[in-house]
Amino acid sequence: MSMFVLNNARGESVDLNSENLFGNTPTGLGTVFTNTYSQIESYFKATKINIQQGQMQLNILFGDVESRSYQTFSQFSTFLSFQPLTLLYKTGVDTWHRDARLTSLTKTEIGGTTVLQTDKLFEQFTIEFINPWYNNKQGRYKTYNIDTGLSIYGSGFFNEQGDFNQNLILQSSGENASVDSRPNLSGVTNNNINSTISYDNDAITLNYTGTGSTEWYYGLAEAYANMSDSVLSFDKTYTISVDVQGTVPSVAFRVSNTFSPTTKINNDTWTRAVYTFSIPNLTGTTLNKFYIRLNAMATSNTAGFVKGQTLRFRHFKLEEGNTATAYTSAPEDGVTDANMKYGFGFMGVAYDDENGNKPYVDEAQVDITSIE
Repeated sequence: MSMFVLNNARGESVDLNSENLFGNTPTGLGTVFTNTYSQIESYFKATKINIQQGQMQLNILFGDVESRSYQTFSQFSTFLSFQPLTLLYKTGVDTWHRDARLTSLTKTEIGGTTVLQTDKLFEQFTIEFINPWYNNKQGRYKTYNIDTGLSIYGSGFFNEQGDFNQNLILQSSGENASVDSRPNLSGVTNNNINSTISYDNDAITLNYTGTGSTEWYYGLAEAYANMSDSVLSFDKTYTISVDVQGTVPSVAFRVSNTFSPTTKINNDTWTRAVYTFSIPNLTGTTLNKFYIRLNAMATSNTAGFVKGQTLRFRHFKLEEGNTATAYTSAPEDGVTDANMKYGFGFMGVAYDDENGNKPYVDEAQVDITSIE
């Protein structure tokens, strides 16, 4: 079994362990991470895990005989011009993929290398990876064995599998955030009112600057945002969730003038606040407009707040449906997330007989990509 196979963007493949292209002494196949931690007494909790970009180097002997060495090198150079490349690493147990781009390919003359005395070109090939190692595993759904004589009725496409929903909030972590990189809904303005804002390594902190009952909050979509500028709609059910703590007594979400039930919090532990809602389409000048906020809440409408009270939050998630699933980053953020599975499906097929069965999908397949 070949250990290394390289694919290019044109769908062509070369075996890097063949007589014509004999690759040896590979380096850089491992994975290196940059980890960020928050200290809790003598324990350290991981708050961000980023993979470092890696490089692989491979020495390649070109051609099975001397007379074909230059031609083989030329053909390989043409192959590399169609990028990006995908390296297939066949371990004997499983096959792993990693996408890459060419960094360098040396060019000497036959006998010009000082590394190996040979009658063929002996060059060093370097690529840099653009994502982690991944592999594809199949999940298959089938209701019953196909009976002969049934006709194909319709089809569907499946692009997700797993117990998570896509997070619609960008830069949702709140860890090591900044004014230019903090939780937001694409296309609309985010804001914080009657408070200062600070960005810590584990969360965002609001510090109340008002007096009495002045409202203060973090606005994911500030009043009033145009619904057409966002990824949301009025005809769907959404669930929003966030980790909160602070010296303020409680929090509530506010969606277009409607408050959620309050969630009590403290300043020692993280509490997950969850709210399921549909966005009301208001009338008059606010028709087709909306806003979404995380509000600090006092013990009562008359109790008010005390200057200096804090509200801290992290791990915002806004998802379709009426159930809050495990926190995952938005796909657009490009963060490798252990809670997320990436699915790539093919067309499902439904079968219908002459009796008019409903067009349910009876057969479908999804390939799951595991991130390591």
